[in-house]
Amino acid sequence: MQCRCSSTTAANSEQCCTQACCSEPVLSHAASLLHRLHWLPVARRIMYKLCVLMFDVAHGTAPAYLTELCSRCRDSRLRLLTRGDFVSRRTRTRFADSSFAVAGPAAWNSLPAYIRIIDLHSAFCRHLKTYLFTVSD
Repeated sequence: MQCRCSSTTAANSEQCCTQACCSEPVLSHAASLLHRLHWLPVARRIMYKLCVLMFDVAHGTAPAYLTELCSRCRDSRLRLLTRGDFVSRRTRTRFADSSFAVAGPAAWNSLPAYIRIIDLHSAFCRHLKTYLFTVSD
């Protein structure tokens, strides 16, 4: 399948791919096509991947190098301990905010509690994707 548009950003590439998969004209709107294909927009897909990795970290199935980057909240005085939150590090630059050690715990902590308490990987992925489809930007 040949892409009919030239694009440089991930969102533009995504739009081009959705139009090619659905055989839609170049000027058609990608949001309805994404919904029809059950594809998440780029920003939400990144959050989905981060949360799935953090699920693996939380349940001990992630590689050691990822587990070492994240630590659970251990202060018994904080409510965060009972919610299963991870310590979110503060940074000075936007570049540092995109590292897994910062973005992973921030994405996990932003999830509602009913999703974070799920123990089964497939159920977690299903509920997470449903949540990310319904949440607004």
